[in-house]
Amino acid sequence: MEKYTDKFLNDYKILSESVLGFEIECYFDITFYKILELLNKELHPVKVHGFRKYHSEFKPDHNNFKLERDLSGGENMAEIITGPMGYFSAKYYLIKILKFIEKYGFTSDKSSIHFNLSFKNNNINDLDILKQILNTKENQIYQDFPSRKNNVYCKSIYQLIPYKSFDYSDVPIGAINNMIQVPKSKYYGINFKNINDLDNGRLEFRYIGGENYHKKLGSIFEHLDRFIVDTYRNLTQGFNHEDEEKLHNYLKHKISIYQKLSSYESFLVEYPNIELQINQDNRHEIVSSYYGKIYTKLYNFLEGVEGIDECILNFHTETNKLEVVDSKFSPFKELNNIDFISCEISGGIISNSNLYDCKIQNSQISNSKIDNSTINYSKLFSCNVKSCELTDCFFERGFLDSYMIGGVFRSGRIGPFAKFSETTRIVGEDKKKNFFQTKSTQQDPKKLKP
Repeated sequence: MEKYTDKFLNDYKILSESVLGFEIECYFDITFYKILELLNKELHPVKVHGFRKYHSEFKPDHNNFKLERDLSGGENMAEIITGPMGYFSAKYYLIKILKFIEKYGFTSDKSSIHFNLSFKNNNINDLDILKQILNTKENQIYQDFPSRKNNVYCKSIYQLIPYKSFDYSDVPIGAINNMIQVPKSKYYGINFKNINDLDNGRLEFRYIGGENYHKKLGSIFEHLDRFIVDTYRNLTQGFNHEDEEKLHNYLKHKISIYQKLSSYESFLVEYPNIELQINQDNRHEIVSSYYGKIYTKLYNFLEGVEGIDECILNFHTETNKLEVVDSKFSPFKELNNIDFISCEISGGIISNSNLYDCKIQNSQISNSKIDNSTINYSKLFSCNVKSCELTDCFFERGFLDSYMIGGVFRSGRIGPFAKFSETTRIVGEDKKKNFFQTKSTQQDPKKLKP
């Protein structure tokens, strides 16, 4: 029987050139201090340092790892972060950690493992990003880790390839390469943000995760080896004819989809159950006259969500904003500057938007206003939240005037009608009760309970 890694034996020299570090998300049912004690025994002679502070400043190395809470998956999620190591040491310790999780913990759909990759003798900032995208076989990864497909926290890197300004029949490679912008968000299958870091240049791979991912050792190591080998070749070899074919096929496919919705009549054929309105007016002549102005906004929204069927999409001309009404969908792209009314949204990243009378779960919302909604298992940053019910959510900064059940209130202003359940973890000044040992400058939320 062929072993998973036999296919990479011929690439031994490439693999041995790699430098790897891991960020491993998981859950434990026993106490933080007990886990820390057991980890130190299991990983000796490596020392594992425990930190109550969320995202501590301690930098791990090959002799010193760290264990800390990761609030991204709820207050009980832990993260084990290794320092950068050579290929063989990295795999040795990764096996030990994954086996440790199997014995003492578990993983859920909210947990994942991130691979940080660099090379000993090649600078990662020389990487051809377009070549890296075209040679990443995302569909093969999704076969082994299906919950990561269309996951908003590891979005497809193919979204970074621009296509709307090109004719696929004759595209200069240099033009495409020059137009690719490394996103500010890290939430892609590959995070390119750190490739130009002079002290710690690296690629971060975020594809692997999901419930019981830690039990799939064979698949994890197969994809890890492929990431290393493909990245090394994309770093040291130039664009070739095969790459050009991949690019042209991709552009042809994307542009044909984009052009399908180029007229209001074609939109009606593609989306017969979606009602378009301009200032709440759905008359054909009105919508047709504005369609060219709103076409790109419509396309960007519809291309970034799945599961949408019946709804109203209204364009408000004074605010130049799209309103989504009575819809149910799951975004797999970040949605920005849109108003959502009476919608059910699952698994999205939303920013600079207004949400009213919505049901939201497993999402991240920032710099937005939320009213009269129910929000479950989500993270909220710098949001104004009124008359809502939040269950098992993480709240940071912003203004909260709602009822919070469970979850974590990390910081923010508190309104006169805010209420907190007994199970809500308040990050405040009582270090004995506060795992993170951080201080709050806000009023004690517990004193606001009726």
